[in-house]
Amino acid sequence: MVLICLLLMFIALFIVWKKRRVAIFLVAGAVFWLLGSWIAGPLVRLANLGHDTMNDPRFGARMVIIVLGGGTQYDRHRHLVPMGDSMTRVDLGASLYKRCIEMEKECLVVVSGGNPQHHEQSEADLYGALLVDRGVKRSDLILEDKSLDTYENARNTEKILRSRQYDTSVLITSSLHMRRALLAFEAFDLHPQPVVAFIRNPKSWWVPHPEGWIDSNSALRELLGIVRFHLLRWIGWW
Repeated sequence: MVLICLLLMFIALFIVWKKRRVAIFLVAGAVFWLLGSWIAGPLVRLANLGHDTMNDPRFGARMVIIVLGGGTQYDRHRHLVPMGDSMTRVDLGASLYKRCIEMEKECLVVVSGGNPQHHEQSEADLYGALLVDRGVKRSDLILEDKSLDTYENARNTEKILRSRQYDTSVLITSSLHMRRALLAFEAFDLHPQPVVAFIRNPKSWWVPHPEGWIDSNSALRELLGIVRFHLLRWIGWW
């Protein structure tokens, strides 16, 4: 999405600024060449900063496991599935829940995610069903299906946890998303332990590669999201 907006900006400049079309074309070509090749790795590394390793959380007597939705999509059989690497969040949530139960703790799983793609199920409904299939008791599962972005994930989860007693909590999402997610949760005075479900490894190429554009787009989305968060907090909107 970020790269599409960037491309549209160059197209608009190309149309409006007729005397500089050659320069605009060359600059656009250079920018997209770099984003698809060697700059993809540094962007991913920057977005991953501080969350590029798997970590083991501390378990308390009353544990809350927060699983953030990462979108939904249809597979080749037209079945609705978690988008991209989001299935790793479900698997990790189920794994931590199992360990929590084995340690005879009180374990609650909160799945937060609405339906921004306008599919037949929200992220919370889809991920929640998959968690139940993997052994999470329905009585230990709360589905928060209204959030449309990370800030709403944090806000709506805080509302759920406000009246509940718990000792420790963990937040499950991807390495690229973790910094922005923690900022949002900390804005609502929630301080979960970050547990990375999937690490996006930084890779670069000498020539443009489709994966390079995908990585650059994902990293830029998160980095711009962090800037947006701080800007909106600074002006008092959040």
